[in-house]
Amino acid sequence: MRIIIPLVLAAAMLSSCAQAPQSSESSPSGGFDKYDRNSDGYLSPAEAAHDKELAKRFKRFDENHDGKLSEKEFDSAKADQQKQYLADSAITTKVKTALLTTKGIPSFSISVETYEGHVQLSGQVENREQIAQAGKVAAEVSGVRSVRNDLRVK
Repeated sequence: MRIIIPLVLAAAMLSSCAQAPQSSESSPSGGFDKYDRNSDGYLSPAEAAHDKELAKRFKRFDENHDGKLSEKEFDSAKADQQKQYLADSAITTKVKTALLTTKGIPSFSISVETYEGHVQLSGQVENREQIAQAGKVAAEVSGVRSVRNDLRVK
């Protein structure tokens, strides 16, 4: 059993990393032209609105406050998005690991999703005690800001 757990943990970590976006948008300047629809070399709020995450970061990464993103500002916003994605993947892995190593929790029946540190648990378990215990375990993981416990009893 002691050998199996590290193998499962390693597989979970690789699985989380393997799901990172691999498109050209994740590389510096990749995807800028796709958003710059009028080809003026800048992104307006309307152009950025086609990507929810970019639109959310628009004001924060408009360094010169000119109401548009240069390619450099775009790259910074996309790098921040990737950093957040990786942080969320790490939290998901830590929560899955904590559930896996806690006795009495059917961890393979529980799905874990993380967005900006907010964790959502879903799936079916055998009783209400497992729901409460899974929520408590998830909340104790470093980096978790909140837990939405959508687990249901079978």
